Amino acid sequence: MGNLQSCWKAQENHNNNTSSGETNERSVDNRTRWFKSKSKNARSSWNGKVQLPKPWKAEPPFGPLTETELKRMREEFWDTRVEGRQEMWQALKAAAETNDETLRNEIVKAAGLTPANERGTLESCYDELGNYYEVPVYCLRDPDNLVRLEDNNDDDEKE
Repeated sequence: MGNLQSCWKAQENHNNNTSSGETNERSVDNRTRWFKSKSKNARSSWNGKVQLPKPWKAEPPFGPLTETELKRMREEFWDTRVEGRQEMWQALKAAAETNDETLRNEIVKAAGLTPANERGTLESCYDELGNYYEVPVYCLRDPDNLVRLEDNNDDDEKE
């Protein structure tokens, strides 16, 4: 369950335990108003272009990572997404895996996703229904200290 939904659930439980049904209706209105203000602010600050996250380095216990380890981590992340809508996860994965900036922007726009951070990265975003999605930086960008394994076949061919 996303952070936003957890907050709403906690607020609803609090309202159920402390006041009447009238307050519950008011909390739903407040929740809707809060989401609209957040999504409006996110949309107004986002210029419509998806940015890559800032460069990063894999630190212990993960790093430095090999290409194989990074690929395995990414596959595990994408294969275990169950919250939110599946088609949004598919769009996020497609956008994360492309190197074409124009295609990435079109995928995000077509899916109706809006980055939830000022930089406009896909690390956190909302869909049109208000579902919140978080994607770790290792799925969006290779670390600066990635260990690239040399292919020994290339050396054999050169000789």
